[in-house]
Amino acid sequence: MKNPEGVEEKHDDVSLPTHPSPPPEFDSNPPEDVIGKAIPIPPKWWIRNSHGYGSVTLTLLVIAFAVTTISYILSMFEKLGPVSFRQFDVGACSAYFVPLCTLYFARKHTQATVEKKP
Repeated sequence: MKNPEGVEEKHDDVSLPTHPSPPPEFDSNPPEDVIGKAIPIPPKWWIRNSHGYGSVTLTLLVIAFAVTTISYILSMFEKLGPVSFRQFDVGACSAYFVPLCTLYFARKHTQATVEKKP
């Protein structure tokens, strides 16, 4: 494998993985030909993936996990003060959480497969 400088790294006949390059920085002073044109910039609140880029699938997965977990915890109590809670609905939470898990892990698998090809 090659490191960011393009030099082959080998230690004891084993190639070491290299780290991905950091995400591109946003230029606050764009060139004249791009002024007035839309530049896609991911929102700051998106959670960053392992490559340092904002990931909508990871953000949705974390939100779905939090909602499912909160729903499960609140279903343990019949009533907290004047507020009553429903029983935990496994079907509804599965219909919400499983497709997002599938989306996230399928994207990770596809990305790993594409990166592996020469």
